[in-house]
Amino acid sequence: MTPLLVVGLGLFAAYAIYICALSSHAQRRAEDFLDGGRDLPGWATMLAGFGIILASLGLHDHFLLIAQYGLQYSHVALGLILVALCGVLVRKRVWLAARLSGLASPVELLGAYYQSIALRLVMLGLLALFAIPFAAHSLAQIGDLMEVATNGGVGRGQAIFASVFFLFLTTIIGGWRGAIYVVAGQSFLILVLMLLTGGFAGATFDRLAFFASATGPAKALLADNIPGVMQFTAGIGKELAVGGIWTSVAILSFGLSLIGIVLNPGFSFLGNTTSTRSGFAFKQVWITGALAAGALLLIAPVIGTEIAGGDAQGLAASAPSYAALITRLAGIDQLAALCFVLLLLAASQVAVAFFAAAGANIITLDLIWRFVLPDLTGQGRQLAARIALAIIFAAMALMAALAPLWSAVFGSVALSLSAQLLPAYLGLCWAPWISRSAVLTGLVFGCILVLFTEPPGLILFESLFIDLPWGRWPLTVHSAGWGLGFNFATCLLVAIFTRAGPERAHRQILHDEFHRAHRVDFGGPAARGAKWSLTLIWAFLAMGPGAILGNSFFSHPVFSDDEAVLGVASLWVWQILFWFLGVLIVWWLAYGGGMSLLEPQTGRRIELAPVRQGMEKRRAPGWISRLLSRVVDR
Repeated sequence: MTPLLVVGLGLFAAYAIYICALSSHAQRRAEDFLDGGRDLPGWATMLAGFGIILASLGLHDHFLLIAQYGLQYSHVALGLILVALCGVLVRKRVWLAARLSGLASPVELLGAYYQSIALRLVMLGLLALFAIPFAAHSLAQIGDLMEVATNGGVGRGQAIFASVFFLFLTTIIGGWRGAIYVVAGQSFLILVLMLLTGGFAGATFDRLAFFASATGPAKALLADNIPGVMQFTAGIGKELAVGGIWTSVAILSFGLSLIGIVLNPGFSFLGNTTSTRSGFAFKQVWITGALAAGALLLIAPVIGTEIAGGDAQGLAASAPSYAALITRLAGIDQLAALCFVLLLLAASQVAVAFFAAAGANIITLDLIWRFVLPDLTGQGRQLAARIALAIIFAAMALMAALAPLWSAVFGSVALSLSAQLLPAYLGLCWAPWISRSAVLTGLVFGCILVLFTEPPGLILFESLFIDLPWGRWPLTVHSAGWGLGFNFATCLLVAIFTRAGPERAHRQILHDEFHRAHRVDFGGPAARGAKWSLTLIWAFLAMGPGAILGNSFFSHPVFSDDEAVLGVASLWVWQILFWFLGVLIVWWLAYGGGMSLLEPQTGRRIELAPVRQGMEKRRAPGWISRLLSRVVDR
């Protein structure tokens, strides 16, 4: 299969370089290299968004975790409905704020809105976390997969550095627009290959037998059951969770971590550089809620079962890997094996290309141009972005090749830390009474809780001081749940005392414009109550404590003493039902509530002139100027 794989990758590389060359020739100004002229077509960002969401979730790890835990882990795919709901809440208004202020970068937008240098630094730190360790983990997976797929014909290090060179070449040629076009092409490839792989497995293998098999309490893991609402365990690494760690609380809190996908600075930058014909509602309802979540719920369990070897108990006997399934597919049809390998490679490459490009461009705009060299011309900013790309790709490659464990450790906190930006985004979009002090205090407490319920904080503290009594995700609550709980509690408490502070008038300018020209009509009190109460009821039954009803709701109905023979697990039917209901709720809020329509009544294109709204002039802080002068004077 090695020659076929090399040819397939070579063809995609040629396509990507050609597209990026066309994008480079289409740039009207040198600075378009960094933001695509803020006029990316809606179709490209929709397709790219699909791939970025699956890559950020970790498609490579998703299949393996389904193979290990069965449907109790597959349930987390419903978290993409939460991602869509979060997009409905913030995406349109963040885009409007960017157009009103003339600030495309979310780092500069939030920093200017809250008048906070500290918030800018936090977001730049998050950006670096996604651009280097998070992307390096995906890059390391590319190396491991290529070595397995070629039986050692292509070494791990060779695959890593070849992938880095190809992705760096395309990005440095095409800039931001070229990178998004390449990611959009890979995302379409992911969708097609996922359908082909799932369909081939469905037609060839006897897959779903383990979902329908009887599972008793004697099993160590419940492959087709959620193991309770919560387990009072000390956490992973300290105490074993009976029946598996994916309780309903773990699923819900993991779903909250997924909102970090749409809140991370790179994804926000993608939205802000999209043209006015962007179709926010279509993207959130049909791309994220329907297509991405549906693909994971319907197809991923089929593939995960085969990775587990089609075991009647639904679980891999040992730590699952892709080697057996690739060999099995290749024995039947090498093209089928090639499709599966390319699916995994494309998902990992999307993460590497997107986060590297977003990191380099935003760092150039918000660190180099804003603070270090504010007099850079358009050509200078383009050169700075290319240098930043080279540094990021080099650091990423070295980390993936030499320290894959540390890339996994530090990359594991990226989504949970990004989710801690939710109060800041809600303040920007809806609540001017959320003050700078409230946001920063909540961020500090939220990030501390995340770090101390994930490997980085645990490893650092226990190596320097004493062993902590808890491990990773104590009480089967994901780190994002711990962080957001303390984040919101602290933020609201501080906001009570600072809501009328002196900077409130500055924040109110944007909200007055929202209220004047971009109001959202939720309807009367009954309609408003129905929208939000039904959303909460859905969350309770789909991902919250009510989700455990799905373990037996369709196989042992409460209204009958008979056992229903479905041929599949009751929990799988429950997941599909609430995926469908979740898409309807997102549609109701996005279209019916007008929360994702640029103009709720007509949906016509709007033209907004850039207005600075009193945001401060671009200049380097004094301490940076003095430091640079000392270095130059020497």
